Amino acid sequence: MSDDNLDLRILGVDPGDEIAGARKLTIRTSRGAIPVVMHAAESATRAVVCICGAIGGFDGPAMLYPRLGLELPRNGITVARVNYRAPNDFDECLLDTLAALTFLKGTGHQSAAIIGHSFGGAVAINAGTLSPIATAVIAISSQLAGAHVAGDLAPKPLLLIHGTADDILPHRSSELIFERAGEPKRLMLFEGADHRLSGKGEELFALVDEWLATRL
Repeated sequence: MSDDNLDLRILGVDPGDEIAGARKLTIRTSRGAIPVVMHAAESATRAVVCICGAIGGFDGPAMLYPRLGLELPRNGITVARVNYRAPNDFDECLLDTLAALTFLKGTGHQSAAIIGHSFGGAVAINAGTLSPIATAVIAISSQLAGAHVAGDLAPKPLLLIHGTADDILPHRSSELIFERAGEPKRLMLFEGADHRLSGKGEELFALVDEWLATRL
C-alpha cells in the first residue's frame, strides 16, 4: 500500500441503536463511514477487532464473533465487530481495520488482537504488522494472497486455523502462511471442517478464547 492510499482520517463517531447488549457505531472518516458493532467492557484496556471475508458482515465463521462479543466483555475485554466500507478492496478494508484500532486506542484500549476470516485473515495479518496497539493476530481459513507479510508480524503471536475440507480456500494456504511466519506461531487444522467451520462452533470458540487469554 502506498503512502497516498494510507490517507484516512477519523472525523467522528456516531452512536446507533443498542442490540443485545451491544452498541452499533459508525466511525466517520475522510473516506466514508465504517459500521461497527461494539461490545464494550467497562474500563477495558484490552480489545479484540473482528473482521469478516470479502463480502463483509459482522458474524464471522460459525457465529464466532457474536459469541466473543457476548463472552469476552465479562472478562474485561472489549470486542469490536467491524464491517467494511468497500468489501473486497484489500487496501480499503485494511484502512477500515486500522481505523478501528485507532478508535480503540483513542478510547483507552492499550492492546488489541485482530481476528480475520478468509479474505479478512490476510487483512488481519497486514493490520497486525502496522498497528502499534495490535499485539496478536488470528487468521481463520485465510487466503494466501496479501498474507506475504506474515514474516513481519513476529514477535507478535499468530494463530492460524483452517478446515481440511475447505473447498473455497484449501488449508494449504494456512500451511504456507505458517511456513512464512516467525515465532511465536501456531497452526490448528480442523479435520473435515469446511470454509466456515460449520458445526465446529464450540471447538472454535474454545480454541480462540483460550489462546486470547494468554496473549492479550
